[in-house]
Formats: sequence, C-alpha cells, structure tokens
Amino acid sequence: MDSKTDLHLEAREALEMVRLVRSLEEIEQTDLTLSLRLTIRPELFVQVFLGERSASLYFAWVEGRHRIFGIDHEGSEWHLHPLDFPDKHEHLSEGLGPKSLLSFPAKVEDFLLQHELL
Repeated sequence: MDSKTDLHLEAREALEMVRLVRSLEEIEQTDLTLSLRLTIRPELFVQVFLGERSASLYFAWVEGRHRIFGIDHEGSEWHLHPLDFPDKHEHLSEGLGPKSLLSFPAKVEDFLLQHELL
C-alpha cells in the first residue's frame, strides 16, 4: 500500500472516530501529492497535505483563511506552529506517532472542547 492510500484510510478512520469531524473532502491528488480537508464546521477545518517526493506531511487547523495551529513532518523532523504564533516553527521531538492523521484532529477537538469553543 502506498502512503496516499494509507492517508486516505486514516482520514476515513478520523471521520468515524473524531466526533467533531463532520466530513472528508479530497481537495487535490496528483501522482506525488494528496490534499485532504476534514471539516468540523464550514469555516473550521483540518487541512492535510502529503508530498511523497519531499517526504512531507503537513497538518493545519484552519479557521476562515487563517492557520490557527499546525504540525508538519519534513524529511525526518517534526515541527509545530503553536497556537499563539502559528507562523513560528518549533522543533517537536516526539511527532504525532504512527497514526498522525488521527492524532492531529483529536488534538484540535480536545482544545476546542477544553476551551468551550464549540
């Protein structure tokens, strides 16, 4: 199985398991890339991008047109874009684990529930 297929399977699993995720949309797919959107509500979603050639995986929590929070994997390193400063890059030693697409929307859900934003 290739990484795009794995990502699609994980996205469908996130749709079933993360209760705030309402829909899954494939934004774009090429031979080497895949872009998905997990919608929480119309202007609040998780954007996922996979670039196979560069071994890149990007997760962004987006509200409107602005990234609120993000975690990226480039090459062999993880980094995050913190909530208070989403344009900043901070090294993330642990990453998101083997099911990173499931982990990221769950983190967004936890934050939204904890701060009563839904």
